[in-house]
Amino acid sequence: MSIDARVRAEQIRAQYASMPASFLGSVFSSTTYLLAAHSVIPTWQWVLWAGLMLAQAIGRGLLWRAYRRAAPGVEDTDRWARWAIAGSAASGCIWGLGTWLVFPAGHIEYQLFFMFLIASMGSLSAIASASYLPAFYAYTFPTILPIAVALVFQEALMLRILGLISLGYLPVISTFAHNLGRSVIESFRLRFENLDLLREVTLRKEQVEEASREKSMFLAAASHDLRQPLHALALQTHLLQSAVLPPPQQRVVADMRGSIQAMTGLFDALLDMSRLDAGVIPVRPAPLLLADVFARLDTEFGPAARQRGLRLRWRGGGLTVRTDGHLLASLLGNLVSNAIRYTERGGVLVAARRRNGQIRIEVWDSGVGISGDQQRAVFKPFFQVGNVERDRSKGLGLGLAIVERLARLLAAPLELSSRPGQGTRFSITLPAAGDAVPSPARATVPTPPGQGQLAGAVVLLVDNEVEIRAAMDALLASWQCEVITASGMDDAMVRAAAMTRAPDLLVCDYRLGAAANGLEVIERIRDEFNQPVPALVITGDTGADVLHAVQAAQCAILHKPVDPETLHRTLSSLRPATGP
Repeated sequence: MSIDARVRAEQIRAQYASMPASFLGSVFSSTTYLLAAHSVIPTWQWVLWAGLMLAQAIGRGLLWRAYRRAAPGVEDTDRWARWAIAGSAASGCIWGLGTWLVFPAGHIEYQLFFMFLIASMGSLSAIASASYLPAFYAYTFPTILPIAVALVFQEALMLRILGLISLGYLPVISTFAHNLGRSVIESFRLRFENLDLLREVTLRKEQVEEASREKSMFLAAASHDLRQPLHALALQTHLLQSAVLPPPQQRVVADMRGSIQAMTGLFDALLDMSRLDAGVIPVRPAPLLLADVFARLDTEFGPAARQRGLRLRWRGGGLTVRTDGHLLASLLGNLVSNAIRYTERGGVLVAARRRNGQIRIEVWDSGVGISGDQQRAVFKPFFQVGNVERDRSKGLGLGLAIVERLARLLAAPLELSSRPGQGTRFSITLPAAGDAVPSPARATVPTPPGQGQLAGAVVLLVDNEVEIRAAMDALLASWQCEVITASGMDDAMVRAAAMTRAPDLLVCDYRLGAAANGLEVIERIRDEFNQPVPALVITGDTGADVLHAVQAAQCAILHKPVDPETLHRTLSSLRPATGP
């Protein structure tokens, strides 16, 4: 439907919307006049005129009611427009007829009163019918022309002058109505153009969102399907690395493990992005001594900096902030890693200082810098400065995207300042914690597998992939666990029924085929033994729905491929709650 057709339909709607004020105003004005002047007007004349005025009011009222009930569409505009013009013309003609019926000769006070009403009704018509000028003309000219002509031919000079003024009033009021109508029509047109634009933007937005959903579904499916064999390969490589092999084979296994770790790093970065976008990462602010975070990061990144001949320095560790220590460590870790990667000479400085009652943490480097036109783009996923060839040694292009999301999550304003060839400075601002007792953010030093934390633990392992189930069985057995394996829901329930007590730990894959998923198996096992058996869900899915579901079930979660040391540490942390 064209905009012109919709504008015309809106003009008619506006005309009908103002119709009650028009015909009720006519009745009120005419009644007021007749109450004052009926004594000087022949009875049959004012009764006739009053009857005609009442009839037009009733007719236009019925017309208005019919329009509202019909709620016509754009295609019916012309028919209702003709009726609107006819109604206006009828009302105008009746007012014009009043010049001969109720305009008493020799009574100038009533004549002036009648002229005032005519002028007033004409002005109101210019406003009420400005949206549809044909209705305005159909009312105004029959109303004013008769009285103007009649006055011009009166004997009294003053009345002649008033007649000429009335004739001059017609083009003036018509011009006013025309200008006002043009503004009203333009506003209608702009409204419809904006509505069309909004509709188009909404459609585009829905298309983009649909494309984003499809992309997310594709990435989730691809991620899961790629993680499955990589997970099995990581477990088998760990077992192979533990075996006694000749040096050449050991180097091959070490290279395999390095490639697996590189792939795992990519998947973990994608997982971090997915979890941040899903909003499933809780923030637990607490007083935090920055020295603890700095010590942890120095242990992690110091060797890499020294290997590149760079100085990694820390300042302001004695300050205390209130934030989530683990999220802050992740944010600063990404910044420090990025700084080391893009710095060839000089070093990296992490400094904290007080500013306006808050703590500002800055990460400085003397690296390649970032040009002004790229400083917004660096926070987009997979964007990298000077790495068009996608050299894996320069990272994945996700670090700063994760930093930006973590800063938003921590409500820590993030700033970037850089000069190409001279270096870059990132800064975040956090609330100071005052003199509160700090909560250390040091990473728990993992105890290497094989020291007995899991020895003797009964583990019910549920996975429908034969290769993964076999590799996990061997790995858990190497940690002196008693492993009971199952391939799905029915198999797990059969195994559980044969057990004399609840397992110490449940380890379930999330996807177990069409029959059930890992969370449903965990729920059934817990119901079977009537106790909250500690459970770990291992999955290749990174979607927000899976993350929310696992959290709601109060289960731990690890994403494939799982590092054996991480698996050991996670299972060890779960066991003490119910372990012997």
